[in-house]
Amino acid sequence: MLIKKLIHGLSNNSFYFTHLQKENHMKIRITSRHQKLAPKLREYIEEKLDRVERYYDRIIDCEVVIVKEKIAEKVEISIKVYGKSLNVKAKDPDLTKAIDLCMDKLEVQLKKFKGKMKSRPHVRISEVLAGTAEE
Repeated sequence: MLIKKLIHGLSNNSFYFTHLQKENHMKIRITSRHQKLAPKLREYIEEKLDRVERYYDRIIDCEVVIVKEKIAEKVEISIKVYGKSLNVKAKDPDLTKAIDLCMDKLEVQLKKFKGKMKSRPHVRISEVLAGTAEE
């Protein structure tokens, strides 16, 4: 994660941050087994994964494994987010359909994960310190 900081000086030589912008780019690894992956399919997967970032923007790492089997194409996607790993799998004779199925499953998991993160009760430090001071 790359963080850009714009710093402006004040009259008393102290500094403060006027703008803090983070650029979050997840690392994407695409592996293909028993076949060569066409560049268009690679672009298609990357485009779909960029859309997934809309649901949760703190994705650290993403690994896509495509395996050609006798009957169907198997797609496995593993994503690392804030201390947890989300994994999805899908099989279909058509590779693009298998990718779409995985993306749909991943979208559901990310929405669920994001909901859990938001619903956690957060206690302010001042409340904790006030509670210990009373005891």
